[in-house]
Parts: sequence; structure tokens; C-alpha cells
Amino acid sequence: MVRTPKKKVKKSKASKAGAHGSHKGPKKRDRKATETALMKAGIQVFAKKGYDAATTKDIAKSAGANEALIMRYFGGKKGLLEAILTRTDDLGDSSTGKKEIEAKPDLNLNEALVESITERCSDFKHYSDFMKVAVSRIILDPDVSRIIQTKIYTKALPEMIQELEKFKKGGEIDPKADLKSVAFGISSLTFALGFMAQVVYKIPESEIKATIKEMVRILQKGLKPDSK
Repeated sequence: MVRTPKKKVKKSKASKAGAHGSHKGPKKRDRKATETALMKAGIQVFAKKGYDAATTKDIAKSAGANEALIMRYFGGKKGLLEAILTRTDDLGDSSTGKKEIEAKPDLNLNEALVESITERCSDFKHYSDFMKVAVSRIILDPDVSRIIQTKIYTKALPEMIQELEKFKKGGEIDPKADLKSVAFGISSLTFALGFMAQVVYKIPESEIKATIKEMVRILQKGLKPDSK
């Protein structure tokens, strides 16, 4: 009996790779990098066109990303705006990711406050066009307003209180001082100088800096422990 030789079946590259466990699937999208790119693009497009005129198509094109990802990652244009306002740490900016006040070993309370408020005012100036759009949405849209309020009370103020507590323990702040009220006052002062005075009223930078120094001097004087 003559045996018919079996035909050799060539394995595809994919099957060979699968057999050896070395087959790689599609390259995974770097979600965080894409989100960051979309947020940065959102800042530019919102600043240039305003919130209502800006489209997700414009933003995606500026970011070099698929428009559908804005809905998938942020839930739409509104969600993207909220992310920009609440996730400053993700933007990779050297200043926006910093704490409101940082108790550095080489800085006293006066110096730390001046440095912090000055940096925040610089941020308002740098993103002035975008901040005009953002603030208008915060005023007009209750949902956006609620998101920002939540961030202030759950992140910004607690971080500031934590840093002020270090100065209190160091003896630079009166033990009886209500740090929550102090933190809220500093945050309000920063917005007033950084946005209202600088962006809206166009007060010269030299006057802004002089006002910061004087307000901090007065604040520090009021926070000093009572002399025995």
C-alpha cells in the first residue's frame, strides 16, 4: 500500500507568533497622554473661540486626536472644561500643579504667602483669555459652578490649611487662628488680584505685586501669636 505524502500546511506569521506566545496585539493608546493633549488643546480653542463657538472637532484636531475620545474620556465638551478646571496637575505646567501655599524650610510665612499668591496671579495672566471663558461658564452654568465649589472645599482649601498648619506649629501663626477662614481669605484675595484686578481691570503688574506684599504684611501681622 502506497501512502500519499501529507501536504505541508504553512503556518501564518500570526499563528506562529501565537504558538510561541509572542504575538502582540494592537498598540495600546496612551490614555493619560491623550487626555492631557485634549485638555491643553481645549484651553487654546476655548480661549480663541469662546465656549459656545468651540467644537469638539476643533479641539480634537488641535490635539491631533480622534474627536470621539472627548466623549469617551470626558463625556463631551462640558466635561472637558470641568477637567481642565479641576485637574491642573495633569496639565504638566510647572506652576499650576503646585500647592496653594508650600511651607518650604527656607521660607518664612511672609515669603511663602508672597511667592504663592504671585505665582497664582501669573497663572491667571498666562491663561487670561481662557479664564475669561471659564469664569463666565462658572457663573452661568450651575453644574460647572458646583464642580469648582467641590474642588475648592475638598482639595484646594484642605491643602492650604495643611501647609498653614506647619507655620502654626512653627510658631508663626497664633494657635487660636481659624485656618479654614484664613485659607478661604487667601484664596479669595488671590482670585481678586489675579483675575479681577489683573485680567478684568488691567491693573499694572507693578501695582499687583505691591498690593500682594502689603496685603501679606497685614495678614501676617494679624496672624502673629499674641506676645506674652
